[in-house]
Amino acid sequence: MRKFLIRLIIIIGIVFILDRTMGLVIKILYNTATTTDEYKLNFTTNQMDAPIIFMGSSRCHHHYVPDVLEDTLQTKVYNAGLWGMRNIYFQYGLLSNILERYTPKTIFLEIHPIDFLKTPYSDLTSVSNLSPFVNRSSGCDEVLKKGKYYYKDILSHTYRYNSLFPNLILGNLFTRTNLENEGLKPLYGEIDKSKGKIAPEKFNFPVDQNRVKYLQAFINKCKDKNIKLVLLFSPMYAVDSVDFLTIPTILAKKNNIDFLNYYNLPGITGKEEYFYDFGHLNEAGARKYSSLIAGELKKYTN
Repeated sequence: MRKFLIRLIIIIGIVFILDRTMGLVIKILYNTATTTDEYKLNFTTNQMDAPIIFMGSSRCHHHYVPDVLEDTLQTKVYNAGLWGMRNIYFQYGLLSNILERYTPKTIFLEIHPIDFLKTPYSDLTSVSNLSPFVNRSSGCDEVLKKGKYYYKDILSHTYRYNSLFPNLILGNLFTRTNLENEGLKPLYGEIDKSKGKIAPEKFNFPVDQNRVKYLQAFINKCKDKNIKLVLLFSPMYAVDSVDFLTIPTILAKKNNIDFLNYYNLPGITGKEEYFYDFGHLNEAGARKYSSLIAGELKKYTN
Protein backbone atom coordinates (compact mmCIF):
# COMPACT_ATOMS: atom_id res chain seq x y z
CA MET A 1 0.00 0.00 0.00
CA ARG A 2 2.84 2.35 0.90
CA LYS A 3 4.56 1.69 -2.46
CA PHE A 4 1.29 2.31 -4.26
CA LEU A 5 0.84 5.67 -2.53
CA ILE A 6 4.42 6.68 -3.32
CA ARG A 7 3.95 5.77 -6.99
CA LEU A 8 0.63 7.63 -7.08
CA ILE A 9 2.24 10.75 -5.62
CA ILE A 10 5.08 10.53 -8.15
CA ILE A 11 2.64 10.14 -11.05
CA ILE A 12 0.55 13.08 -9.81
CA GLY A 13 3.74 15.13 -9.46
CA ILE A 14 4.87 14.29 -13.00
CA VAL A 15 1.44 15.13 -14.42
CA PHE A 16 1.45 18.40 -12.47
CA ILE A 17 4.90 19.41 -13.76
CA LEU A 18 4.03 18.44 -17.34
CA ASP A 19 0.79 20.38 -17.18
CA ARG A 20 2.47 23.51 -15.81
CA THR A 21 5.31 23.27 -18.32
CA MET A 22 3.00 22.76 -21.28
CA GLY A 23 0.73 25.51 -19.98
CA LEU A 24 3.65 27.94 -19.88
CA VAL A 25 4.76 27.03 -23.42
CA ILE A 26 1.22 27.39 -24.79
CA LYS A 27 0.78 30.69 -22.93
CA ILE A 28 3.88 32.07 -24.69
CA LEU A 29 2.46 30.94 -28.04
CA TYR A 30 -0.87 32.51 -27.14
CA ASN A 31 0.75 35.86 -26.35
CA THR A 32 2.58 35.96 -29.69
CA ALA A 33 -0.15 34.50 -31.94
CA THR A 34 -1.56 36.68 -34.73
CA THR A 35 -4.75 34.65 -35.30
CA THR A 36 -7.80 36.87 -34.94
CA ASP A 37 -9.33 35.55 -31.72
CA GLU A 38 -6.12 35.07 -29.79
CA TYR A 39 -4.43 38.27 -30.94
CA LYS A 40 -7.49 40.45 -30.45
CA LEU A 41 -8.41 39.08 -27.04
CA ASN A 42 -4.82 39.46 -25.87
CA PHE A 43 -4.51 42.99 -27.25
CA THR A 44 -7.91 44.12 -25.94
CA THR A 45 -7.18 42.77 -22.47
CA ASN A 46 -3.55 43.83 -22.10
CA GLN A 47 -2.78 46.75 -24.41
CA MET A 48 -5.84 48.54 -25.79
CA ASP A 49 -6.00 52.13 -24.54
CA ALA A 50 -8.46 53.82 -26.93
CA PRO A 51 -10.90 56.23 -25.22
CA ILE A 52 -13.68 55.01 -27.56
CA ILE A 53 -14.30 51.29 -27.97
CA PHE A 54 -16.93 49.23 -29.75
CA MET A 55 -17.91 45.89 -28.26
CA GLY A 56 -20.13 43.03 -29.42
CA SER A 57 -20.11 39.88 -31.52
CA SER A 58 -19.56 39.46 -35.26
CA ARG A 59 -21.81 42.32 -36.33
CA CYS A 60 -19.62 44.66 -34.29
CA HIS A 61 -16.45 42.95 -35.49
CA HIS A 62 -17.33 43.57 -39.16
CA HIS A 63 -19.40 46.79 -39.10
CA TYR A 64 -17.55 49.59 -37.31
CA VAL A 65 -14.58 51.06 -39.20
CA PRO A 66 -12.20 52.86 -36.82
CA ASP A 67 -10.43 55.02 -39.41
CA VAL A 68 -13.77 56.29 -40.80
CA LEU A 69 -15.12 56.99 -37.32
CA GLU A 70 -11.92 58.68 -36.17
CA ASP A 71 -12.18 61.25 -38.97
CA THR A 72 -15.40 62.56 -37.40
CA LEU A 73 -14.88 61.74 -33.72
CA GLN A 74 -11.35 63.18 -33.73
CA THR A 75 -10.16 60.65 -31.19
CA LYS A 76 -8.74 57.13 -31.13
CA VAL A 77 -11.22 54.30 -31.71
CA TYR A 78 -10.81 50.54 -31.33
CA ASN A 79 -13.19 47.83 -32.51
CA ALA A 80 -13.11 45.18 -29.76
CA GLY A 81 -15.87 43.04 -31.30
CA LEU A 82 -15.23 39.38 -32.01
CA TRP A 83 -16.92 36.99 -34.42
CA GLY A 84 -18.87 33.98 -33.27
CA MET A 85 -21.83 34.08 -30.92
CA ARG A 86 -20.03 36.11 -28.24
CA ASN A 87 -23.10 36.97 -26.23
CA ILE A 88 -23.50 39.13 -23.13
CA TYR A 89 -21.84 36.57 -20.83
CA PHE A 90 -18.64 36.88 -22.85
CA GLN A 91 -18.96 40.66 -23.18
CA TYR A 92 -19.43 41.05 -19.43
CA GLY A 93 -16.33 38.96 -18.69
CA LEU A 94 -14.26 40.84 -21.27
CA LEU A 95 -15.42 44.23 -19.96
CA SER A 96 -14.49 43.16 -16.42
CA ASN A 97 -10.96 42.32 -17.60
CA ILE A 98 -10.59 45.59 -19.51
CA LEU A 99 -11.65 47.65 -16.49
CA GLU A 100 -9.00 46.00 -14.33
CA ARG A 101 -6.40 47.86 -16.42
CA TYR A 102 -7.95 51.08 -17.75
CA THR A 103 -11.23 52.96 -18.13
CA PRO A 104 -12.41 53.98 -21.60
CA LYS A 105 -14.41 57.17 -21.99
CA THR A 106 -17.22 55.75 -24.16
CA ILE A 107 -18.36 52.22 -25.00
CA PHE A 108 -20.67 51.49 -27.91
CA LEU A 109 -22.19 48.03 -27.38
CA GLU A 110 -23.63 46.35 -30.48
CA ILE A 111 -26.66 44.46 -29.21
CA HIS A 112 -27.86 41.17 -30.69
CA PRO A 113 -30.83 38.93 -29.74
CA ILE A 114 -28.28 36.42 -28.39
CA ASP A 115 -27.79 38.94 -25.55
CA PHE A 116 -31.33 38.71 -24.19
CA LEU A 117 -33.22 35.82 -25.84
CA LYS A 118 -32.93 32.06 -25.30
CA THR A 119 -31.26 31.49 -28.62
CA PRO A 120 -30.22 27.85 -29.10
CA TYR A 121 -26.90 28.65 -30.76
CA SER A 122 -25.28 30.78 -28.08
CA ASP A 123 -25.18 30.29 -24.33
CA LEU A 124 -22.48 30.00 -21.68
CA THR A 125 -20.13 28.21 -24.08
CA SER A 126 -19.35 31.72 -25.35
CA VAL A 127 -17.16 32.37 -22.29
CA SER A 128 -14.76 29.47 -22.94
CA ASN A 129 -12.31 31.72 -24.82
CA LEU A 130 -11.85 33.77 -21.65
CA SER A 131 -10.19 30.78 -19.96
CA PRO A 132 -6.63 32.05 -20.62
CA PHE A 133 -7.56 35.07 -18.47
CA VAL A 134 -8.82 33.17 -15.44
CA ASN A 135 -8.25 35.16 -12.22
CA ARG A 136 -7.86 38.39 -14.19
CA SER A 137 -11.04 39.88 -12.72
CA SER A 138 -13.94 38.87 -10.51
CA GLY A 139 -16.40 39.38 -13.38
CA CYS A 140 -14.45 37.12 -15.72
CA ASP A 141 -14.16 34.44 -13.02
CA GLU A 142 -17.89 34.75 -12.33
CA VAL A 143 -18.91 33.84 -15.89
CA LEU A 144 -16.23 31.13 -16.11
CA LYS A 145 -17.72 29.56 -12.98
CA LYS A 146 -21.20 29.88 -14.39
CA GLY A 147 -20.02 28.13 -17.57
CA LYS A 148 -18.28 25.42 -15.49
CA TYR A 149 -14.82 26.28 -16.82
CA TYR A 150 -13.25 28.02 -13.83
CA TYR A 151 -12.22 25.07 -11.66
CA LYS A 152 -10.95 23.10 -14.66
CA ASP A 153 -8.88 26.15 -15.65
CA ILE A 154 -7.45 26.39 -12.13
CA LEU A 155 -6.68 22.67 -11.95
CA SER A 156 -5.03 22.44 -15.38
CA HIS A 157 -3.10 25.27 -17.03
CA THR A 158 -3.11 23.31 -20.28
CA TYR A 159 -6.91 23.03 -20.19
CA ARG A 160 -7.14 26.84 -20.43
CA TYR A 161 -5.95 26.58 -24.01
CA ASN A 162 -7.96 23.48 -24.87
CA SER A 163 -8.46 23.15 -28.66
CA LEU A 164 -6.48 26.34 -29.37
CA PHE A 165 -3.13 24.68 -30.12
CA PRO A 166 -3.52 24.46 -33.95
CA ASN A 167 -4.55 28.11 -34.09
CA LEU A 168 -1.59 29.12 -31.94
CA ILE A 169 0.88 27.28 -34.17
CA LEU A 170 -0.54 28.86 -37.34
CA GLY A 171 -0.72 32.24 -35.66
CA ASN A 172 2.98 32.10 -34.86
CA LEU A 173 4.05 30.81 -38.28
CA PHE A 174 1.98 33.26 -40.35
CA THR A 175 0.68 36.80 -39.88
CA ARG A 176 -3.09 36.59 -39.67
CA THR A 177 -4.05 40.03 -38.30
CA ASN A 178 -3.82 43.41 -40.00
CA LEU A 179 -2.79 45.71 -37.16
CA GLU A 180 -3.70 48.82 -39.17
CA ASN A 181 -7.41 47.92 -39.06
CA GLU A 182 -7.63 48.69 -35.32
CA GLY A 183 -9.75 45.62 -34.62
CA LEU A 184 -11.99 45.70 -37.69
CA LYS A 185 -12.33 42.48 -39.67
CA PRO A 186 -13.72 43.53 -43.08
CA LEU A 187 -15.78 41.14 -45.19
CA TYR A 188 -15.44 41.11 -48.97
CA GLY A 189 -18.08 39.99 -51.45
CA GLU A 190 -21.80 40.56 -51.93
CA ILE A 191 -24.87 38.75 -50.69
CA ASP A 192 -25.94 35.79 -52.86
CA LYS A 193 -29.46 36.34 -54.21
CA SER A 194 -29.31 33.50 -56.71
CA LYS A 195 -31.64 31.38 -54.57
CA GLY A 196 -34.40 33.97 -54.63
CA LYS A 197 -35.74 36.56 -52.23
CA ILE A 198 -34.03 36.72 -48.84
CA ALA A 199 -36.45 36.79 -45.92
CA PRO A 200 -35.80 38.66 -42.66
CA GLU A 201 -34.12 36.66 -39.94
CA LYS A 202 -36.64 35.55 -37.33
CA PHE A 203 -35.93 35.70 -33.60
CA ASN A 204 -38.89 33.73 -32.25
CA PHE A 205 -37.31 32.86 -28.91
CA PRO A 206 -38.43 33.62 -25.35
CA VAL A 207 -36.66 36.17 -23.19
CA ASP A 208 -33.76 34.78 -21.16
CA GLN A 209 -33.91 36.58 -17.83
CA ASN A 210 -30.41 35.46 -16.89
CA ARG A 211 -28.96 37.11 -19.99
CA VAL A 212 -31.02 40.22 -19.28
CA LYS A 213 -29.49 40.20 -15.79
CA TYR A 214 -25.98 40.23 -17.27
CA LEU A 215 -26.90 42.94 -19.75
CA GLN A 216 -27.99 45.03 -16.77
CA ALA A 217 -24.75 44.10 -14.98
CA PHE A 218 -22.77 45.32 -18.01
CA ILE A 219 -24.66 48.63 -17.83
CA ASN A 220 -24.00 48.86 -14.08
CA LYS A 221 -20.25 48.34 -14.52
CA CYS A 222 -20.15 51.23 -16.98
CA LYS A 223 -22.13 53.42 -14.61
CA ASP A 224 -19.80 52.58 -11.72
CA LYS A 225 -16.82 53.72 -13.80
CA ASN A 226 -18.59 56.80 -15.23
CA ILE A 227 -18.29 55.37 -18.75
CA LYS A 228 -20.72 56.73 -21.32
CA LEU A 229 -22.50 53.62 -22.64
CA VAL A 230 -24.56 53.59 -25.83
CA LEU A 231 -26.42 50.56 -27.18
CA LEU A 232 -26.41 50.05 -30.95
CA PHE A 233 -28.10 47.79 -33.46
CA SER A 234 -26.64 47.93 -36.97
CA PRO A 235 -28.54 47.36 -40.26
CA MET A 236 -29.71 44.04 -41.64
CA TYR A 237 -30.36 43.28 -45.27
CA ALA A 238 -34.03 42.30 -44.90
CA VAL A 239 -36.18 43.65 -42.09
CA ASP A 240 -39.27 42.46 -40.23
CA SER A 241 -42.21 44.39 -38.81
CA VAL A 242 -42.00 42.38 -35.58
CA ASP A 243 -40.26 44.29 -32.79
CA PHE A 244 -37.70 41.87 -31.34
CA LEU A 245 -35.69 44.68 -29.72
CA THR A 246 -38.12 45.43 -26.89
CA ILE A 247 -35.74 44.34 -24.12
CA PRO A 248 -32.81 46.66 -25.00
CA THR A 249 -35.30 49.48 -25.57
CA ILE A 250 -36.74 48.97 -22.08
CA LEU A 251 -33.30 48.65 -20.46
CA ALA A 252 -32.03 51.79 -22.16
CA LYS A 253 -35.02 53.80 -20.94
CA LYS A 254 -34.78 52.32 -17.44
CA ASN A 255 -31.08 53.22 -17.16
CA ASN A 256 -31.30 56.58 -18.92
CA ILE A 257 -28.94 55.57 -21.72
CA ASP A 258 -29.44 55.77 -25.46
CA PHE A 259 -30.24 52.90 -27.79
CA LEU A 260 -29.52 53.78 -31.42
CA ASN A 261 -31.52 51.36 -33.54
CA TYR A 262 -30.29 51.28 -37.16
CA TYR A 263 -31.95 47.93 -37.96
CA ASN A 264 -33.75 49.47 -40.94
CA LEU A 265 -31.39 52.17 -42.20
CA PRO A 266 -32.32 53.99 -45.42
CA GLY A 267 -29.53 53.87 -47.97
CA ILE A 268 -28.13 50.57 -46.62
CA THR A 269 -30.94 48.13 -45.74
CA GLY A 270 -31.94 46.13 -48.81
CA LYS A 271 -28.88 47.23 -50.83
CA GLU A 272 -27.10 44.05 -51.91
CA GLU A 273 -23.91 45.92 -52.77
CA TYR A 274 -23.47 46.68 -49.05
CA PHE A 275 -24.06 43.21 -47.59
CA TYR A 276 -21.87 40.12 -47.35
CA ASP A 277 -24.85 38.05 -46.14
CA PHE A 278 -28.28 38.79 -44.63
CA GLY A 279 -26.85 39.91 -41.29
CA HIS A 280 -23.39 41.28 -42.05
CA LEU A 281 -22.21 44.31 -43.97
CA ASN A 282 -19.33 43.89 -46.39
CA GLU A 283 -16.36 46.26 -46.42
CA ALA A 284 -18.14 48.85 -48.57
CA GLY A 285 -21.26 48.63 -46.43
CA ALA A 286 -19.30 48.96 -43.18
CA ARG A 287 -17.60 52.11 -44.47
CA LYS A 288 -20.90 53.56 -45.66
CA TYR A 289 -22.60 52.74 -42.36
CA SER A 290 -19.74 54.11 -40.24
CA SER A 291 -19.72 57.37 -42.18
CA LEU A 292 -23.52 57.73 -41.91
CA ILE A 293 -23.64 57.35 -38.12
CA ALA A 294 -20.34 59.03 -37.16
CA GLY A 295 -21.95 62.44 -36.75
CA GLU A 296 -24.63 61.01 -34.44
CA LEU A 297 -22.02 59.21 -32.35
CA LYS A 298 -19.89 62.32 -31.90
CA LYS A 299 -22.17 63.76 -29.22
CA TYR A 300 -21.36 60.78 -27.00
CA THR A 301 -17.61 61.33 -27.18
CA ASN A 302 -17.29 65.01 -26.23
